[in-house]
Amino acid sequence: MEMPETIYHAKFEEGKEKRKEFTLKILETYKDQINGKVFIKPNMVSYEDYPTTTNPEILETVITHLQDRGLEIICGDAHAVDVKTEKVQDTTIIRICKKHDIKFLNLHKHPRKKFKSPRGFKIKMSLIPFQADSIISLPNLKTHRHWELRMTGALKMVVGYFTNWERIKMHMIIIKNRWKMIAEANWFLMKQENSPTHLTIMDAVQPLIHANELRHGGVPINVGYLFASSSPTVLDIHGFNLLKEYEPRYKDKTIAYVPYIKYAMKYLEEGPEYTLKEIPLNS
Repeated sequence: MEMPETIYHAKFEEGKEKRKEFTLKILETYKDQINGKVFIKPNMVSYEDYPTTTNPEILETVITHLQDRGLEIICGDAHAVDVKTEKVQDTTIIRICKKHDIKFLNLHKHPRKKFKSPRGFKIKMSLIPFQADSIISLPNLKTHRHWELRMTGALKMVVGYFTNWERIKMHMIIIKNRWKMIAEANWFLMKQENSPTHLTIMDAVQPLIHANELRHGGVPINVGYLFASSSPTVLDIHGFNLLKEYEPRYKDKTIAYVPYIKYAMKYLEEGPEYTLKEIPLNS
């Protein structure tokens, strides 16, 4: 019987966040799994800063740690459909990459490929993450303004690899079984032969509720957690249960309220059980 996936976590007091220390300890924990060419996937959905997008301290810590190890690094994402490219050419995330001489790839401008799963599901995605040996994903835990999608966390980071048309189909209910898109995309990245290794460091220090961006009405709340795991599925299960305490629309809902998590559990063979392990931080 396989052991449950592990979620590493730390809880901060307000104003005493220690993202760098937590991130370094996680990277040390997973150092044997992160090797070769590393693709760093921040959440740069728009031009807004944290908490809409990845916290810059986490991103910079990951970059400098990997550089110290001498690993090849690529960083990239693809912004939302309703954001013009010019508005994301000088974000905090891109400035951090330039500071450390790391190339940031706008995935809208790089080749995509149509993939087909064993279940017959087809989706067109960026080739960039498939060319890496390891992927480090840096999402923020948030609810979503499109209530059919319900939340955004670790699994939904793959939407950054989609074409604009795939995103429109997902958000506008144009295709049947659109819930499966996120789960299938994670399967393509994690379960094919020679798939990259994965690590997700998820920021839940100030999750957004009511919407997934400040410009759409997202409201930051002080929760104070950081999580990390090689399993995006269990991170989202845990994240959903955490958000239930703060988002009124989640009240009395089960994990079935977010169907793509249910599909991910089946396709990736992860969850629902997991273990929590606290990362001790210096006081």
